Amino acid sequence: MMKSIKSLAIAALITAAFSVGANAQIKKGTDSLKTVHRQERHAFRALLNDQQKAMLKENHQKQKAARTAFVASLNNDQKAILKDKALTHKERKAKLAGTFTQQQKDAMATNKAAHKADRKAFVATLTEDQKSAFKKMAKERHGQHGFHQQKAQKA
Repeated sequence: MMKSIKSLAIAALITAAFSVGANAQIKKGTDSLKTVHRQERHAFRALLNDQQKAMLKENHQKQKAARTAFVASLNNDQKAILKDKALTHKERKAKLAGTFTQQQKDAMATNKAAHKADRKAFVATLTEDQKSAFKKMAKERHGQHGFHQQKAQKA
């Protein structure tokens, strides 16, 4: 009887030690990933001049306002679809898109066009040195051949 209690206690202790160690690794990996993203954003912003930073901030505010207005236009059924965790992301997106009114579709198209125009205007302000630096950063982030190369290899 005493041996079985000891072996059970040892097994519980070992299991607890492994779970704590695994949890610490997961948190460490998440923190380091956040740190990498933060460093990349800092490196990106360091290459921009004040006018470009202000332009990005303004574009972000416009996108945020458009997103808020769009979410406010959703009815209760559409909001319930968004909150349904039983669906995968693709299923949720497809199901939600099927419920959009014409006004909501128009708003989405307008937001998308405005985003593209803002991005195009921002890219037009970049110098050749900035563009080459950003391309280099993207290659480092996505591997030697860049993101599109890897995507094509997977397909």
